[in-house]
Amino acid sequence: FSSSTLYPIEICKNRLQATKKQQSPEESGAAQAVQKPPTNISQVAVQLYEREGFLAFYKGFQYSAMQSATEKSIYFYGYTWIVQAWKSIVGEMSPAGSVVCGCLAEWVHLPISLPIDAVTVRIQTGEGKQNPISILRSIVRESGIKGLYSGWTAYIVLCLKPAITYALFDALKKVVLKRRAKASGKKADTLTALEAFLIGAIARAIATITVFPYTRAKVIVKSTKVQPGEQPPTIAGTVAQIIKNEGFLALYQGCTPEVSRGVLSAALMLSCKEKISAAVKKAIKQRNFQARPPPPIGVRSSAA
Repeated sequence: FSSSTLYPIEICKNRLQATKKQQSPEESGAAQAVQKPPTNISQVAVQLYEREGFLAFYKGFQYSAMQSATEKSIYFYGYTWIVQAWKSIVGEMSPAGSVVCGCLAEWVHLPISLPIDAVTVRIQTGEGKQNPISILRSIVRESGIKGLYSGWTAYIVLCLKPAITYALFDALKKVVLKRRAKASGKKADTLTALEAFLIGAIARAIATITVFPYTRAKVIVKSTKVQPGEQPPTIAGTVAQIIKNEGFLALYQGCTPEVSRGVLSAALMLSCKEKISAAVKKAIKQRNFQARPPPPIGVRSSAA
């Protein structure tokens, strides 16, 4: 639900992140000024609508949804297994341990999700309707199989985003539940929907802003078409080029829509996860209670 609702923001923020500063007519030697590139998400949305119509805001949605589902399912299974292994080897989970486990879990899905992401980004940032098979062949023709994994070095830093998100969420959740239990005098196990939403939003916003320069560099690397004989761009080289040509703050171009989309998506997901977890625990507890054998006949009367 959150993916389909927020996908137009995904399209626009990726196109904004992939936009590079163009040379002025004096620098390029052109006789006439080139069209000024968009500098905010509203300009991107207007340009996209004028060129390709409303459906352009959902192009590549099926591939993005497939990537998201694959990435999240593998991440959660990997994270659960890694946490169990960590606890059996190290013992109690600390916030630092949670971050480490999150980083390791993020790397588990990359061999499968990166090629899907490479095709999806080309569709989102390209012009007109594009065939995913043709894009896949084009990427392999330009850079070989390794082209499907371009930008993978960004995940050395980007793997921290979900790790930071979940570590912060768990830490803030403990603080909120502890305060509620202290105020009411009763043990609290779950957050309310509003509490989970707000805590999830705060955790995701902090995580997104922390690693955003590498997010933009990754999008630029994946959306760049490599000509024969050219070296494919690297993450470190792209970051350095952005700072040199556009200034340090340009590393955060497209950060606002990225934070907005990510915060809403993560907050909705974590809020739903919290309520589903509470419902499952309640159902298990109720089933265990119903499964208890009845007391022996006559116990109550003899006690009386």
